[in-house]
This record gives sequence, structure tokens and C-alpha cells, in this order.
Amino acid sequence: MSRTRIALIIVALALTPPATAGAKPIDADWPEVARAEDGDCALSVTGEGRFFRIEASGLGTEAPARFFLSNGDMKPLDWSIRADGDGGFARYYLPFRWHREGDQVLVSIQSARCGLITTFAWERAQIVVR
Repeated sequence: MSRTRIALIIVALALTPPATAGAKPIDADWPEVARAEDGDCALSVTGEGRFFRIEASGLGTEAPARFFLSNGDMKPLDWSIRADGDGGFARYYLPFRWHREGDQVLVSIQSARCGLITTFAWERAQIVVR
């Protein structure tokens, strides 16, 4: 293969966008189901009823914080977390629980800058047999 042809292939590959360019994330159209604010801090929960994204902002650059989540009578999650470089934190949550059709989830994030707490409901997907 000639050098010119190799150079053209390299340029073509460099200019080709990745396959995911322009693709929306799975949660892009999920509605907000819960929100809490404290000063410049915000806690937002988006979801489609079964899967949820919990996102906090304004915690402070790489600030330490506590993440607490309870879902009915389950053992709560109580984690030490660290915000990212933009002061944010985000996690997906699937609140499925055996023998439950749904419940309430409580989420709390506490940092030196703010205290955020909110709740949201979830429900089990209906099984359809065809």
C-alpha cells in the first residue's frame, strides 16, 4: 500500500465520528421524580418508575460527603463519598426488592456545604405473558 493511501486512510479514520457520537444516554428523557435544594446545592432524582439516577451538584470540588439511602425495611446504604472535580456525584439505583410491589426510597447527601434529603416512589414492572 502506498504512503499516500495510508495517509488518506488515517485522515478518514480521524475524521470519522465514534459510533456513539450523537447517541443520547438511556436516561436522557427520564422525568425528575424528586428534588431537594440547599443554597447552591441540589439533589435530583430522575427515573422511569423502575430505574433511577440520583445526582447531586454543588457539593464542592472533590468534597467528602455522606450518601444515605433507605428503601423500606432493607438495610440502608450509608457510604462515605467524594464529589468529582465539578462538585457533583451521581449513581444509578435499581430499587427492586423481593416480594414487594413498590415502596418509598429516602436519599440523603450531607457535605460541609449542604444537607440534601428527598424521597421518591418506585414500583415493580408488571410482567406480561403473551
